[in-house]
Amino acid sequence: MKKLIMFFVAAMVAFSFATTTFASGDHKMMGEVTKVEGDMVTIKDDKGKEHKVHTDKTTKMSGDVKQGAKVEVEMTDKGHATAISAKK
Repeated sequence: MKKLIMFFVAAMVAFSFATTTFASGDHKMMGEVTKVEGDMVTIKDDKGKEHKVHTDKTTKMSGDVKQGAKVEVEMTDKGHATAISAKK
């Protein structure tokens, strides 16, 4: 019985870490920059859908991020870009 309780406690701890990891909401997207205006960058994905992402001084920019550039974006579920990398 003691082993069974310990198993369930261990499983609950493991699942709590898994939900914390997935709850962060960060995800990646690739596409083409269609517009750069102030702190907003608009990116069209491979399905043709446009996404607006917010940038600030904490956003890691690499390469020449400008209209027409192919980019990979790391962003939060709230639309803040944590990193934008222009691909050659």
